[in-house]
Amino acid sequence: MTQMIRRRVRTAVLLVALITPASRTAAQTTPIDRALGAGRWREAVRLLDSALTVTPRDATRLQQRGRAYRELEQFDRALADYTQAIVINRRFAAAYGGRAIVHQRLGNNRASFADIDSARALGMNDPQLDLVEGIGHMINNDGAKAWARFDRYVRAVPDAAQGWFLRGRAAGMSGRHAEAEKDLTAAIERRMAGPEAYTLRAIARMALGNAAGACADLTAAAKLGDKSATAAAAKNCR
Repeated sequence: MTQMIRRRVRTAVLLVALITPASRTAAQTTPIDRALGAGRWREAVRLLDSALTVTPRDATRLQQRGRAYRELEQFDRALADYTQAIVINRRFAAAYGGRAIVHQRLGNNRASFADIDSARALGMNDPQLDLVEGIGHMINNDGAKAWARFDRYVRAVPDAAQGWFLRGRAAGMSGRHAEAEKDLTAAIERRMAGPEAYTLRAIARMALGNAAGACADLTAAAKLGDKSATAAAAKNCR
């Protein structure tokens, strides 16, 4: 049952936007800043298109449009903008950080790691870099390295449910089931969206011999739409 459930749990790629380097007071914000800040990505692209027709070598605007394209999941365009921003300004840490996310989403894990290293070398200490790097290690099935990066993220951002979820997933990959159960519980308490936290906690609880707890989690995951949990609960829980 555990193997069937594990195959169906998605690899969690919960990539939160890296902090933009622009820092302006409310009185100084532009329509572009307001669109980006409100997550109006299509509007931001339209405004940035206009700005870049006037100043096509503005690295900051290219980085911002790269972020907007990334949020719209137009990854090829995002990659082109981030790369052009870096060509113009080789020391643009936020462009390397943003491009690291795009490389990862495109399956270029080695390039993603290289951009993370560049961003850090240029002084970028955003905890999101640990999140992105940890996901890269998870994709490479290296639970120990993934756990170490997610641990750093959790310590920096303790209220973020995705950090606890990912650290719990990495602990489970490494066979540390008691730690996985604890972290996944923390993610659920922080209102982690979707059924995956319950499904993974069910796996941890099965490994720990807690059949009743595992069945409760499978039932919760089934109610949230996990079909594999529905099948497992029907077969193994009474």
